[in-house]
Amino acid sequence: MSLNSADIKHVAALSKLSLSAKELKNYGSQLGAILDYVGQLAAVDTDNVETALRLGDSNNVWGEDKVHEWDQAEVKIALSQALGEQQGQIKVPRVLE
Repeated sequence: MSLNSADIKHVAALSKLSLSAKELKNYGSQLGAILDYVGQLAAVDTDNVETALRLGDSNNVWGEDKVHEWDQAEVKIALSQALGEQQGQIKVPRVLE
């Protein structure tokens, strides 16, 4: 697809690219090649292709949450490594106002 200079400059401006005249020419030919390829994809007959709502059969890929009770030695180690502790709980800085 052939693009005129104004179109190329417009796309470059949208992309926040400041290009020299040589770069604009090179950018224009590369952009034209990309648009030609997309044009080939647009020509593919997809009338009999079922719409895919998701790819693959994986519905929930997360593992199940499991509670692991700590013994007092593990709790003591964790609290000793925390930046702050209050009433047996790790104290963290406030995140939301």
